[in-house]
Amino acid sequence: MVVAVNVLLVVAAVIVFALAAMWLVVGALAITGRLRRNRWVGVRADATMRSDEAFAVANRVAAPGELAAAGILVLAGILTLGVSGYWALVFAVIGVVAALFVVGIVSAYGVRAAAAVPEDNPADDCGTSSCGACSLRGVCSNESAQA
Repeated sequence: MVVAVNVLLVVAAVIVFALAAMWLVVGALAITGRLRRNRWVGVRADATMRSDEAFAVANRVAAPGELAAAGILVLAGILTLGVSGYWALVFAVIGVVAALFVVGIVSAYGVRAAAAVPEDNPADDCGTSSCGACSLRGVCSNESAQA
């Protein structure tokens, strides 16, 4: 028995499995807290990129959904290879759309969680020296006083 292989379906399955692998790695790194702030992967928005802590919180919140998206894509890839005809392409497209939907939803939750992280305030210690004002901080020491 000769199995007819459609090149388009194999390419679709490879793309689906590649996306699954990407989201599996990103989700696993994020859920373990080892995904560092970067310019390529992870939940990236203004709220998440303002600090390392906000990025870590957003990605830890989104990680279970990213892992679920990877699972959806693995199932879609298996169905793409296992079903003959153009139904295989339909399974690939539906799997990618469903995974993108899941990742979009959990990314929105991650951005909301990152927005709840308090901002680092560089002036937290302002007013604790004898000067009492941030603008006078350098004037208080004897080394910076001009004669």
